[in-house]
Amino acid sequence: MKGSSHTTLTTGNIGIPKFDLTGKIALITGVGSEIGIGRAIARTYAWYGADLVIADIDEEKIKERAEEISKESGRRVVPVRCDVCNSEDQENLVKVAMESFGRIDILVNDAGVVLSNDQLIVDTDEDEFDRVVDTDFKAVFFLCKRVAKIMIEQEQGNIINLASVVARVASTRMAAYAAAKAAVVQMTRCMAFEWSRFNIRANCICPGYIDTNMTQSTLNKEKAYEAITHPIPHNRKVGDPMDIAATALFLACDCSDMVNGFPLYVDGARSIW
Repeated sequence: MKGSSHTTLTTGNIGIPKFDLTGKIALITGVGSEIGIGRAIARTYAWYGADLVIADIDEEKIKERAEEISKESGRRVVPVRCDVCNSEDQENLVKVAMESFGRIDILVNDAGVVLSNDQLIVDTDEDEFDRVVDTDFKAVFFLCKRVAKIMIEQEQGNIINLASVVARVASTRMAAYAAAKAAVVQMTRCMAFEWSRFNIRANCICPGYIDTNMTQSTLNKEKAYEAITHPIPHNRKVGDPMDIAATALFLACDCSDMVNGFPLYVDGARSIW
């Protein structure tokens, strides 16, 4: 169904649709970390009724996450080892999802990397630049492209890309990463514009600093923590992966049916400066 016939609300009736993903199939990348946004999103989606295909470059960890999430939620969870920068791995990921479930309702691009050693621009070499941009932008573009072809045939779909607060707020030692995430924001807008006629939504979540495996080495340094949290008006604290998972749940559910092409900043108001 397209257009007004697909809306979840009926004019004149009072009521908000439930947060419910029962019957939905979600494909989520970057789920391997024990403390990470991908794991939090996957657990939340399964708890709210979705079956999952979850991917990560670490085969052992993604199998652990699948067993864990399936056991606690009772949902079917299919793990796939996938290097998102590898075209053949992306093709296999989509193939496994379709063979397992026959459709993909939700795509969440969470897999990502940061710069090694917090390099300044003048110290960032081409190999490091390519590693970050290929993972954080190029891989997202082409996985969206592959899954969108399926969603266009389905005449429905929901794409959620993970960007960052630094897509909007300048930060030292993060130029390549920030540029890649800013590209994801604009790319997501273009996807929403192109694919909305097929009843496909594309939105972006822009987290602030979140306490994950990726950020803990920085956040555990007292001076770094103070510098990071000082510009955050809301209690001057970093976020939890579940803060992002809650936002991803909202965007995945029918109650956000009219939200499309939007970068949603979940950063304790850091980006208002």
